[in-house]
Amino acid sequence: MYRIGICDDDKVFCADLEEKICRMAETLPEKAEVEVWYSGEGLLGDISRGESLDLLFLDIELVQKNGIQVGRFIREDMDDIRTHIVYVSSKEGYAMQLFRIQPLDFLVKPVTEERLREVLLRSMRQKRGPGAWFAYQSGGALRRIPAGDIMYLMSMDKKIRMVSRDGEAEFYGRLKEICRQLPGDFWTIHQSYVINRQYVSEYAYDSVKMSDGTVLSISKPYRKEVRSRIQQLRKAELYV
Repeated sequence: MYRIGICDDDKVFCADLEEKICRMAETLPEKAEVEVWYSGEGLLGDISRGESLDLLFLDIELVQKNGIQVGRFIREDMDDIRTHIVYVSSKEGYAMQLFRIQPLDFLVKPVTEERLREVLLRSMRQKRGPGAWFAYQSGGALRRIPAGDIMYLMSMDKKIRMVSRDGEAEFYGRLKEICRQLPGDFWTIHQSYVINRQYVSEYAYDSVKMSDGTVLSISKPYRKEVRSRIQQLRKAELYV
């Protein structure tokens, strides 16, 4: 069951969004259920007690605990990067405040069914699609790891060093071939480095700093492409 949350203090908007999602449910690739909260405090309380969501539609302009504070709590206090957050607002000027929260998307009210369906399908595809798991051969066994748990991969001669949330692993492979198995959150920044943008804490002209403190170089052939991707994401109001 795909768990979808809505957190907005506008009850009319919540009812409308919930109705649209339920109307689409039969045509979605996953069975979905929807939970609604009318305050950031209520949502945070349930999350602290173990509430788990696949996708959260989160209003930025909540009265007390606003959407940015709620997003930071989910990402930083709960150390949760798996929940897809989609910010919803009647305004468009929030890109610079959303970078560290890594939202999946940003929707401007009123939300059309077309945009809503696109976001739902993209979330489900990323969570459940072929790119959701990464498989590799190690120690004579085929192992699998959620792709979203991988922070970065480094090529060392014929071996790949993979750093994830749970530790490190080494296996034989070619980085170019491995990239074909990975979803769009993974960027090649060097012929020897592939990073998961969800774990980037700082971008510089010629390097990135990962959330574990590791600094990786962006080689010259990839700098223009990396800058272009960042600019595109900023324009889409997904990043700072």
